[in-house]
Amino acid sequence: MRTTITISRQMGSGGSYIGQVIAKRLGLKYVDREVLNLAAKEFGCDEEIVVARSERLSSFWERILGGLTFGVPESRYVPPPMASFSDEELFEKQTEILKRIAGKDDCVVIGWAGVHILPHHPGMFSVFCHAPIEFRIKRLMEIYDIASPAEARARIEESDEMRKRYFFAMTNHDWTCGEDYHLAIDTSLLPLEQIAEMVIGIARRNRQ
Repeated sequence: MRTTITISRQMGSGGSYIGQVIAKRLGLKYVDREVLNLAAKEFGCDEEIVVARSERLSSFWERILGGLTFGVPESRYVPPPMASFSDEELFEKQTEILKRIAGKDDCVVIGWAGVHILPHHPGMFSVFCHAPIEFRIKRLMEIYDIASPAEARARIEESDEMRKRYFFAMTNHDWTCGEDYHLAIDTSLLPLEQIAEMVIGIARRNRQ
């Protein structure tokens, strides 16, 4: 039986770390940034362009300027145009890549709306990791060496809003709705390693 564990997470909740522990413990493929790398190759653009567009909607001006080439006619150098793919085309490409990976390998998928876009099967288990804002601020400051709690809070709030808008636009689902997951857990309640072991135990029972 195939194994697919999808983890959706709020920024600073530790979901990515939990996914890494699970993947290492079970010998599964860990899928996160690889999706961006493959999407960039298949679109024929720099990975940084895909990273900047991932899990967020383009602004009005980004969409307008995306089809323009900058520079005056007499200039010798013409900067390359911005990536010409739409938000929907990028999401479709990421979905195609993710389905390809999950169809071939047992894996832990971080983000990418895996819970909504991957075909459900008996060995699939979905998790949503959330935590109080104070916990997330402290963790973000430690991980990224951010000195100001206000800056960490601003990053978290911006990330939450962008992900909420993006996933609703692409999947018509509320990203934070616990009913869409097998397990929704407040990661501030236990050490992250213990949460990873708990997820493994529940996922195994779910397969029986």
